[in-house]
Amino acid sequence: MVAAYHRHDISDAVWKLIEPYTIGNKGSWGGNARDTRLFISAVFWVLRTRAPWRDLPPDYGNWNTVQRRFCRWRDKGIWENIVETLIDEPYLEWLIIDASHIRVHPHGTGAVGGNQDIGKTREALNSKVHLTVAANDMPVGFFVTAGTTADCRYAQQLIAGFSADALFADRGYDTNELIKLALAASMQIVIPPKKNCKKLREYDAYLYKLRHLVENAFLLLKRWRGIATRYAKNTPSFVAAV
Repeated sequence: MVAAYHRHDISDAVWKLIEPYTIGNKGSWGGNARDTRLFISAVFWVLRTRAPWRDLPPDYGNWNTVQRRFCRWRDKGIWENIVETLIDEPYLEWLIIDASHIRVHPHGTGAVGGNQDIGKTREALNSKVHLTVAANDMPVGFFVTAGTTADCRYAQQLIAGFSADALFADRGYDTNELIKLALAASMQIVIPPKKNCKKLREYDAYLYKLRHLVENAFLLLKRWRGIATRYAKNTPSFVAAV
């Protein structure tokens, strides 16, 4: 009988996709290279439950070995390669951008050299995930900043390198710089103008309803407790988790 905590283990279909992009498959040389699939499932269990690494169920392996290997993969960019593999034929007719606050747990503070990408708001310490989503509800890019960073500050980075027919965002992204960049890329602007604008720019209000796709993506991400609340002291570790 399979233990209940294995219900979030990596599926056969996903493993078939990412196996060529991992290192240390079963049978490879080295003690830490055994059963990469089990290792990834162990990381998923920690991120899904956000229990301490020390509480990792024993049949996933030694918690310290799993944690160290997670960090090695982070530093080598392997997690990033796996994500790029899973971005399968994104439908880039539209780009939808937004940002969402991530509450920082006290364990996520106190990094060597000071807090990393953490800002203090009226409620608590926060980080912020900035996300780009394609028309088929598939995330295609993101980055992390302090929670006090304005959504529009790095908006141009969210669309850099992409070609799309339309750009969706809320009115917080209504800036001259972003509008000019999107128009130069021949994108239709589906962004409500700010209420204090002297000249209100027209936009397709009906099409704008589809902006909820980026909200759906955040909803799915935050089902993982290790993402809904930031426990990682170092930004690269949190980025690897996302």
